[in-house]
Amino acid sequence: MAGQAILSESLQDYLEAVYFLVQRQRVARMKDIAAMLGVGKSSATGAVQALAERGLVNYDPYQFITLTDEGETAGRELVRRHRVLKRFLTEVLAVPDVEAESVGCKMEHAIKGDVLDRFVGFLEFVERRGPARGSWASAFMRFRKERGRLAARRARRELS
Repeated sequence: MAGQAILSESLQDYLEAVYFLVQRQRVARMKDIAAMLGVGKSSATGAVQALAERGLVNYDPYQFITLTDEGETAGRELVRRHRVLKRFLTEVLAVPDVEAESVGCKMEHAIKGDVLDRFVGFLEFVERRGPARGSWASAFMRFRKERGRLAARRARRELS
């Protein structure tokens, strides 16, 4: 994604917020962006101006904010990354939803295209193949418990 390479993590979060708001309401308002990200309007204004300078949003003071074509593409990609990572964390690793949201948001800034494509491929594999018993998350939880029991036995033997 062309626009993402030049965006800080913070600006990526702002672009994602604008994208969500535009998808929901057709336009974004500064107060809605600020509320969504838990920041003041002045911080949101500075970030939106930076996005406008990069050609990702259409912005004029006191007007609605919309996405440019490049901003739409970049925002869609950010949301896709976020959803894939959150889904991997919840469905494969059985991470609780709230934690998966937070961790997925942090991961999305660091993971590059090829690695993300591997996450997507693995999720597709999981969906198509399915485990022998129950969900992948359940199978993984059983594996983790067994692994923990084995590690505990090993530790006891080493102490004996």
